Amino acid sequence: MQAVIRTGGKQYYVTPGDILEVEKLAGNIGETITLDDVLMVAGDEDVTIGQPTVSDAAVTARITGQYRGNKIRVFRYRPKKRIRVRRGHRQYITRLEIQSITWGDQEFTAPVPAPAPEPEIAEPVIEETVAEEAAAEDTIVAEATEESAVEAQNDADSADEDTDVVADADANVANADEANGDEADASDADEKKE
Repeated sequence: MQAVIRTGGKQYYVTPGDILEVEKLAGNIGETITLDDVLMVAGDEDVTIGQPTVSDAAVTARITGQYRGNKIRVFRYRPKKRIRVRRGHRQYITRLEIQSITWGDQEFTAPVPAPAPEPEIAEPVIEETVAEEAAAEDTIVAEATEESAVEAQNDADSADEDTDVVADADANVANADEANGDEADASDADEKKE
């Protein structure tokens, strides 16, 4: 169902559920008003054009806003006369939401949107996930601790082997020094005899 209404010296093509801005209409936000100045009504099969209005048609709308529009700047001047006039104008505007169109005994309203489905609430999985993550971290830490213990043991074993090698080398050097020392003492004794 569509209709053409006249308000504020302008014509508007409306259907139920439309939101439009018209020049100021008396009323507060939330109030319902009836616009009787209907110029045309079109149904599914037939169209009625008023002469000048359709007598048994009306449009019901709800006021959703009262405010002022954008500023329009008006500049007027007379050339060569030093007359310059600059003015601004902001029109009062009413925002309407078309609720229904009534034509004779028929009334057409805006289709009601289906309610949004409620989101499914899942069971709390967060606690289980946190517990699983904590267990996984404990396992990783335990494995890392075992690996570091094995590495430390291997390092200690290799250090013991290195110590043994160094001790053997020191013993060999000491034995060599003693052997050289005995030879040196013998050669010193030979020199003294001569």
